[in-house]
Amino acid sequence: MALLYGGTELASSKGWRLSVGHVHHGWRGREADRDLLFVAAHARRLGLPFFCAYRDAHATARRLKLSPESGARHARYAALLEMAKRAGAPRIATAHQRDDRIESYLIARERRSGLAGRAGPRPSRADGVVRPLLSVAREEILAFLRTRGIVHRRDASNGDLRLDRNRIRRDLARRDPAAQDGIRERILRRLDRFQARRAAVDREFGLRIAPLISLGPGSVAADAGLLESAAPELVRSALEAAARPFAAPGQPPLTGPEREEIRRRLTRGGDFRFEAGRRIRFERRGRLLTVRPRPAAGTESV
Repeated sequence: MALLYGGTELASSKGWRLSVGHVHHGWRGREADRDLLFVAAHARRLGLPFFCAYRDAHATARRLKLSPESGARHARYAALLEMAKRAGAPRIATAHQRDDRIESYLIARERRSGLAGRAGPRPSRADGVVRPLLSVAREEILAFLRTRGIVHRRDASNGDLRLDRNRIRRDLARRDPAAQDGIRERILRRLDRFQARRAAVDREFGLRIAPLISLGPGSVAADAGLLESAAPELVRSALEAAARPFAAPGQPPLTGPEREEIRRRLTRGGDFRFEAGRRIRFERRGRLLTVRPRPAAGTESV
């Protein structure tokens, strides 16, 4: 709601044409139905085009073998991209805020993620998603709503402790306020450093590595000799980029241990073959690293 009303206040001075998109995930029954009606009413009050999409997030998670959170996220972004296309919108603004950055970092640390995960949500993505509120605290958002008399609804699933983010949020909230503030400030400083490092890696990757990764019919090729001597974070980015076209929907192309094993093999030199997730094959022959889907059983030549 803060994103919606804040965007509306700025729209005329920024030259924005706004539309409102809402995704019904098929969770929480009548509460979710009321959420949709609530958002539609505010869009109507503001005179903005309203788009909505119904998705069965649980079915998506089961079909793609994802966690409930990942299944809902996959369904949500797919629906938002479809609605943006219908609206003719080049950008999709989401309301991720500063506390979301902190929670994402704590989850990434718990999962022993690399730089990309620990740096948190990106302010903008290649598919047009932007997150303008990442530097704004939850308390500031609530104050914005109070001063303007804007009501909001609470998602009841935020209390479901089976979801990692809710459990992390609860654990942080259990600490006394002074400890909470100190932890948040330390994490934010660390996040800023991670984001600066990720931005530097992204720039160098775009200049040095990306031009040497070529997408062919059914495979991706990269210069193994260059990767052999490149900085570890550049190699990790290259492996992710090369495997991404063959990843299962909603799934990362590689696990952290898989990525590190391939990186170690590249660093050692010599030819090798490695299959990630029993789905994506990495094969080095001389200076050429080829990435392709693993052939179906019984179709591989000897």
